[in-house]
Amino acid sequence: EQGVQATGYVRAGPKDQPPERLGATWQHPVEQWRQSVRDAIFQRLTSSTAVDEEASAQRVAGVVAALVTGDQRAIDRADWDIFRATGVAHLMSISGLHITLFAWLAAALVRLLWRRSARLCMAVPAPTAALVCGVVLAGGYALFSGWGVPAQRTVTMLAVVAALQLSGRRWPWPQVWLLACAAVVLTDPWALWQAGFWLSFVAVGVLFATDSVAADAYPKGARGHFYALLREQWVVTLALTPLSLLLFGQVSLVGFAANLLAIPWVTLVVTPLALAGVVWAPLWSLAAWASVAGQLALGRGVFARGTVVGRGTGLVGRRLAGRAPAVAVAVVVGAAAGAFALLAGSSARAGPV
Repeated sequence: EQGVQATGYVRAGPKDQPPERLGATWQHPVEQWRQSVRDAIFQRLTSSTAVDEEASAQRVAGVVAALVTGDQRAIDRADWDIFRATGVAHLMSISGLHITLFAWLAAALVRLLWRRSARLCMAVPAPTAALVCGVVLAGGYALFSGWGVPAQRTVTMLAVVAALQLSGRRWPWPQVWLLACAAVVLTDPWALWQAGFWLSFVAVGVLFATDSVAADAYPKGARGHFYALLREQWVVTLALTPLSLLLFGQVSLVGFAANLLAIPWVTLVVTPLALAGVVWAPLWSLAAWASVAGQLALGRGVFARGTVVGRGTGLVGRRLAGRAPAVAVAVVVGAAAGAFALLAGSSARAGPV
């Protein structure tokens, strides 16, 4: 009633007695299924490794388990330090990006299967069925992953946008954005005190605003998509840098490069393989290999330097936070000037809207 929560755990250290199950119940089927999937991941990825490789296998299995079940405690502390220092920690949990990707994949699959039946298409159009099933399945995935605050926020936003589309309304993006914000705040007023609320909605708002300006600014094809990805990542970095400094007291200097490489790899390769492993367990091994390959590709450059830079940035951020507010104002003005220059360049290329 007062929003106080607690989490318990079973001690299973070398000096502790082995845990003993006292009983079982049917009252928590989702939690039991989540735990069984987590145990299956660790069993699959650590059963065939040697003794000296068991520690590294446990770390990789922890990343895969976090992407599938949302259990962030499975990730090793050293890996968390690297992820935070490089600004990619948001990819190592069930975030709004993962749930949105899952909703998109589910909707695409439902639309493909729905179109194969003429009777179903006569009853309900395939786009409508795909939209509803995508939101429902995304809600089920969010429930399976623990129903965390980012998952609740994403499902609420998807439901609001889907309701607008089903009603036939075509609102401008500022109204859709404000309605989604209001829906999230109404369902969880305490979200206003969470940094993730402001970071996610500011990022979405900035992308809405800039994409409408630079929609036709780039050529078609893979080259245009690459330029658009660079621009979107740069815009989000500029917009979230002041917020990150004010909320956390530190900024990752390599966050732009790390996210530019990590977001497509984790979102389009590692996470789909990890989720598909629930249906076919051997895919967990491929997800683990992809996770290791991504860390090795970035470890020689971004990740290796990011740890040192991140710590130094944290120290600088704490010193700046203790100074006068003029420092924060200067950062905000600098980032705003960079975003304005970027938008001016984009509008010049795009022409009149």
